[in-house]
Amino acid sequence: MKRWYILALLALVGPAAWGEPAELSFRHLNGPLYLATDAEYFPTNWLVYVGPRTVTVVGATWTPAMARTLSMRVRQVTRLPITALIDTSPDPEWSGGNAYWKDIGAKIFAVRITDELLKDTWTQRDQNASKSHPGYPILPLVAPTEVVASQFTLQHGNLRAFYLGPTHTPGDIFVYFPREQALDAGSILKPYLGNMADADVREYPKTLRRLQRMHLKIRTVVAGHWSAVQGPDLIERYLGMLKVYARDHQQ
Repeated sequence: MKRWYILALLALVGPAAWGEPAELSFRHLNGPLYLATDAEYFPTNWLVYVGPRTVTVVGATWTPAMARTLSMRVRQVTRLPITALIDTSPDPEWSGGNAYWKDIGAKIFAVRITDELLKDTWTQRDQNASKSHPGYPILPLVAPTEVVASQFTLQHGNLRAFYLGPTHTPGDIFVYFPREQALDAGSILKPYLGNMADADVREYPKTLRRLQRMHLKIRTVVAGHWSAVQGPDLIERYLGMLKVYARDHQQ
């Protein structure tokens, strides 16, 4: 039996296993990139890369039920197997769905600092999400299965994931797609400042300046929250928001 058929059957496991399917929009963005958006707990955006042989999901989604729904949406556009999932942050919206992806046999990738934060802080992050977002479940940690130091590539180099320093949390990463000139920024870059509870206000702008010094060709920045599709000017705009925040919170 072909692998994709086995994974398709697993993706259609009934509600008893993962809960009722979540509402999730899913649309083509550019080339092999698809954009998934959900507002069940908080407006959040994830990317899916449909490669020539396999599919990579960027961000695990909030829950296994939501991950299952995303998998079903992917099945509507391709029969290729989902073999890789990237935890781009230790926060629940980027790692809460790990159990589903692991169950269907996908490798769960993370850089070392994200993996360490998940292991050290997951219980508290999950509890905080449950308090902040009514209905969010208490989930056990499902750790990444593939941990690398600070950067890695997938899809034959057409997907580049890298850590540059503390931002929204001490362990959020960027994912860059050179052919599409697209940068997935997760919670690091957004149209609004967002939650700063776990942010390193001093290091955050330094990390963004490191990103700028990489001189990546960027046409699109995909923000992790609110309106997803942004221009490269979002980096400088966010630096401005950080500057105002730091000024207003000086002690």
